[in-house]
This record gives sequence, structure tokens and C-alpha cells, in this order.
Amino acid sequence: MGARTGTAYAAARTACAEGEARWARGDGPGAEASFRRAADLARPARADDGSPPGAPPPNGVPDPAPTDAPRTTDAPDASAAPRTTDAPDTADAPGATSAPDTTDPPGSADVTAAPDGADVLVRARIGLGRLRLAAGDAEQALVEFRRAREADPGGAAAPFWTGCALARRGDLAAAEACFTEALDRPDPHPRAAVQRAYVRAKSGRTAAALDDLRAAARTGPLDDEARWVEAALSGGARQAALRLRRAALTALGGDAPDRERAAALAAASWGLCREPGAYVPLYAVTLVAGGRRDAAVGLLDDATRHDPADHRVTHALALGLLNSPSHHDSSTLERCVGAWGALLHDTAFWERVRHGAARRYGVDAPESLVPDLRTALCEHLARRLADRGAETGARVPPDLLLQREAEAARLLDAAVGAAPRPPGAEASPPPRPSPGAAGGPPDVPVRGGPMRIAALGAVREFGVFAAARPDDALVHAFSELGFAHMQLRLGLPGDALAALGELRCHACRARARATDPGAAPVCEADCPRFDELNPGYAGLADRHERLARDARDLALHARVTLGHDQLRAEPPDFGAATASLRRALVHARELGRYRPTQAKVVGLALAAAKDAHRAGLLGRAVATLEAARTVIGANERPRIDGQLARALADRGIVEANREGATLDAPAADLRRSVDLSPHGRRAQLSLGIVLRGLALQRWGSGSLSGARAALEEAVEALTAALARFPDDPEIAEERRRAQDELDFVREQFDESGR
Repeated sequence: MGARTGTAYAAARTACAEGEARWARGDGPGAEASFRRAADLARPARADDGSPPGAPPPNGVPDPAPTDAPRTTDAPDASAAPRTTDAPDTADAPGATSAPDTTDPPGSADVTAAPDGADVLVRARIGLGRLRLAAGDAEQALVEFRRAREADPGGAAAPFWTGCALARRGDLAAAEACFTEALDRPDPHPRAAVQRAYVRAKSGRTAAALDDLRAAARTGPLDDEARWVEAALSGGARQAALRLRRAALTALGGDAPDRERAAALAAASWGLCREPGAYVPLYAVTLVAGGRRDAAVGLLDDATRHDPADHRVTHALALGLLNSPSHHDSSTLERCVGAWGALLHDTAFWERVRHGAARRYGVDAPESLVPDLRTALCEHLARRLADRGAETGARVPPDLLLQREAEAARLLDAAVGAAPRPPGAEASPPPRPSPGAAGGPPDVPVRGGPMRIAALGAVREFGVFAAARPDDALVHAFSELGFAHMQLRLGLPGDALAALGELRCHACRARARATDPGAAPVCEADCPRFDELNPGYAGLADRHERLARDARDLALHARVTLGHDQLRAEPPDFGAATASLRRALVHARELGRYRPTQAKVVGLALAAAKDAHRAGLLGRAVATLEAARTVIGANERPRIDGQLARALADRGIVEANREGATLDAPAADLRRSVDLSPHGRRAQLSLGIVLRGLALQRWGSGSLSGARAALEEAVEALTAALARFPDDPEIAEERRRAQDELDFVREQFDESGR
């Protein structure tokens, strides 16, 4: 080489080394620029024009590709850090692998020395090809590798990387031929045997792949991926999975972690060996870090089915679902709520939270903090989930779903006692009898709420457990009735009644509207979702009839409560209260509990009227009793009539004693009081007195006939009272006065001729 050629060669080597350094730092555009500069400088002098190495061609166009070389119109951007080819995928058929590895940055180790600067040109072309391959452009990578082969026909690097590109494209036979060619060269490529093993394994030739891996191991140590492929092909799945996991964690370390590669390795490791316990969240976090959130959620979902008591896995699943971008369907929302509902009353989970806080902050976190922490967590989750109901079209608002799930989990926890100890605890819980074991009731299959039970596929087992309980608390809580029960406990009977209208799934509700608008408000007998929505009823033979009857029973309680609330509201709504109580009695008649319900309605009305009476709200007391009297039957009416007569008498007397009051309304109250309770002395005496006063008012207004009518009524009423109380001097004296006044008025009629 001449001086000018030597200078260009040195500059080409420097540019090539600079490109390799930039590639290692993840600077794709800078690496590509350096490699192209190196290729221009290392180009041999053209014999046709005598131009020196590195000079641009006469037409100004560098290195045109051969006309028969495949090209892509828009090559992918190579600005990202170099990507590795996917690790062999053992989640499919055993022994299946993916394309060969392209992890190492381009280096001179790939290229053997060649005369006239060809080694640097080959390095530059290989670097450019690997950049295109990492960017996903296998076709353009093949163009660069072909140019490298033309620059060094006897080298091993060009056929090796051509094989990598062909394998990435899926042409396994051609890739194997290229790797074989790289192995047959005088200086074989050090990775050719391993890559040919991957291709052979992908083609289903396990024995040949193992031969290649063992041959490669004799020439030098295998890396982690090659070792786990060998273990997988040899049948050592767990060992291969451990190696994969270590490789994944290694990929996450360092200054430039390769998260996508780590996620691929973690997914392959889990596919080989699904090891339960603390490693499951580790796999999931690795997948999330690599952008495979859905895969992580699927992994955690599968792990919870195998070990639903492990709160660490459930917590990781709950976090993954809460932060999942793909939450635009109601099933994902319900799985999220189910996972969090299981944690809210999980003793082991809160123990871990307390101990973790104590370690982190160096302060004691007493157990008394747990209720406040639970409440704060519920409020935070309700805020996070608030917007998802509208997005997913959920049949029930997310915050109500969470409340029902947490309440059901609490009831279950209280019913079965302390939760299992957390994994790794010092002592193990005593063994519990298996479901249906002799000598005891069936054991609870899992902990959590109804959506958690359904998500874990334990509906039937839980139904058997709930049916064996001495009461129906769990049956109701773990069903669609749970929403109405919860609203009723919160003092919201109107919302409870609204919830009772949502007992059917969407399909059954639409079908009922199309066929029979008066159908029972539960799913049809052939509904495939009935047990999923009502796991508490899944163990009952007459589950549909029981749910319909329990729904009516709950509607009865809600109607009575609503009517009572409407009577006591400010201001009271007597019309609505009457309607509510009347519908409650309709439900009671259907359930065969009319008489007890009627007695309860009367008791509530009497209590409300008594409170109003004591507060001096006599009009309200009267209206309350009148409303109750319109809906009850004759057998309970005497209880209402006695109280109503007293209230009317008191209201009439108070109004009559008010200065300047007209006495028509008090007289009407006292008349009705006497009609309702003829044995009331006070009302009868007061009626006579008020009628005398009414006669005086009419006399004063010039109505002699009105005065006479009032006095005649007074004499008649007092005569009837005297018949009941013959020895009462007040009634006798009042009657005498009324008679005297009546005689006087009659005389005036005679004199006036009217």
C-alpha cells in the first residue's frame, strides 16, 4: 500500500472502531454514519479511473446495490439501540427455537485479516448489515452482507451473518447452509455452531442441534442462552428455566438494560417451568419492564389459579390490572376489582404491609392502623376506578363493585375464621379438612368476593360451602343480591330497589324485554352466567327459584324501610309512603307473610306518629296515621284508630284554644275522633264545647240557622256522651247549657218567622 492508501486504511479502521463504539452506546445513526465513512475509506482504488481509496465515485453515487438484490423502499429507523434476536421460544413445542442471536456489537473478531484493507471494508459492511438487521430490515441487511462476501469471499463472517438474516426472515434451510459454510472456512466463526443448532432445533432436528451445541462446548464455554437451549433439548426444563431467568435478570442490569430482551427471556423461562411462589411477581415485573404488560397479567392470572392464597401474587395481579392500558372491557375491570377485594380483608397481606412499613421507615406500624389503611386504600381505588365504568359499559359502577366485593370478602373471612398464614411464615396452619370430607362441613375453597371466586373457577365448590352454612348471609352476599343488601345496610332503600332491577345479565334482560315484560327479575334457567354471577346459589338445586324468592323478600324489606323513611322525611311525602307500604304488603302476601308485615307497618307508623305528637307536630302525626290506615287491613286497624282519635282530639282542642281561630276545623277533628273512638270522654266533652262555640260564631255572623244546627249537634253529641258516662257532672252541665242555648235560638226563629 502506498502512503495515501495507508492513510485511508488507518482512517477507515478508526471510523470502523468509532462506529462499533457508537453501536455499543446505542447511537444507531452515529454508528451508521461511521460505518459508511469506513466503507468509503476502505474501498480499494478503482482500476478504471485511477482514483485513490476513499474518493467518491465519478457519478457521486456510492456503492450502488446489485440490481438483483432485494431492497426495501423505507428502511426502518436504526436510531434505537441494537436489538437482539428473540431468544429461543420454548413456550411452544419443546425444543422450538427462534432466530439466531445478534447480541454482540460488531467487532473485528467477526472478520479475518484480508489484504488491501478488505478486512476493514468487511467489518464496515457487517456493521451496516447488523444495524439493518437490528432495525428489522432483513432484506437490506442481506444486501450489506452480500457486499461483505464480495469484499472477502473466503471469510466466515459474511456467510455467518447472512445465515442470521435468513433465519430472521424464516428461511431456515438457507440459513443452515450459510452456517455450515461459515464452519467449513479455514477460520470458522465462533458462533456458527451455536446458531446452526438454533436453526436445527427450530426445524425439529433435536439430535443434530444437540450435536452442534456439544461441539461448540468443546471449543469454548457456552453462554447462558446456549446452555438453556441445550438443557431444554435434553429434557432439563427446570435447569433451563433457571438459566433463562438469570439471563433475564442480567439483561436488566448494567447502565443500559435491555428490557425487551429480559422480558422475552422471562417469558420463555416461565413457559418452561411455572415455578410458584415469590418468583412469580419477579417474572411479572420483568415482563412489564419489557413492555409485555398483558403477558405479565396473564402469567399472574394463571399463577393465582394455582395458588389463590398467595397474597404476593394476588397483589401483583391487582396492580397489573389496575395499571393495565387495556381495560376497555368489563371483564378486565371485574378481575381487577376481584383481586383488590380479596386483598382488602387478607390478614397476611396487611401483615406484610405493616412489616414492610416498619422496615422502610424504622417505626412501629401497629395492627390498629389496618382499618384506616384499608379505608384509605378503598378510597384510592374508588378514585382510580371511577372513570372505567363509563369506558367499559359496566352494568354496576366500579366503586359499588368494589364495596360489594370487599364486604363479601369480609363476611367470608368472619365466617371461616383467620386466614391462612403468609407463605414463609414461621409456623404453618393446621391442616384443614378437604371439601366434603367426612366429619365436617365442606371447607372454603378460596378467599375473596364473588368476582374473585368466579375468576378462580371455584364457583361450584363455593356454592356447596355456602349452602352448608347455618344461615344465608354468604348465599346473599355472594350473588347479585349483594348490591341491594349493601345499599339497604347503608340506609339507601331506594338504591337497593334499583339494584334489585339489575339481577339479570345483559342477555337475559334483553331477552325478557323481548318476550315477557313481567318475567321474574332473575336470569333464565338456561343462562350460562347464572352461577358466575351468583356463586352463593351455585350449590342449591332450586337456585333460580330461591334467588327470585330472596329478591322479593329483600324488596319487601326495602319497601317497608323506604315507606318509613318517607314518613319521617323533612318534609314527609305521605303519598309516596303510602305507595311504598302498599307495594310492601303486596310482596308480603306473595311470600305468605302478610299479617306479620302488616303488624310491622302499623308499629312503624305508630312510632313515627308518637314522635311527631311529642314534638308538637299534631298535623304530621295525624297525616302519618291516616297514610298507614289507608293501606292496612281491618284486623290491625283498631291500633291505628285509637292513636288517630287521640291525635285528632288533641289537634282539635289545640286549634280551638287558639285565639281568633274559626271552629269549623276543630269541630271536624273532634267529630272524627268521636267516630273512631266512641268511648273517649275527653273528645266527646270537647266536641260539645266546640260546637257551642261554633254556634256562637255563626250567631255573631248573622246565621241563625247555622247556630241552631251547631247547637242541635252539640245537644245530640252530649246526650250520647251522657249515655256512656251517666254520672259525669261536666257532661251533664255542658248538655244543659247547650239545650238552653238551643231553646233560646229556637225562640228567635219563632219570633222572626225564619
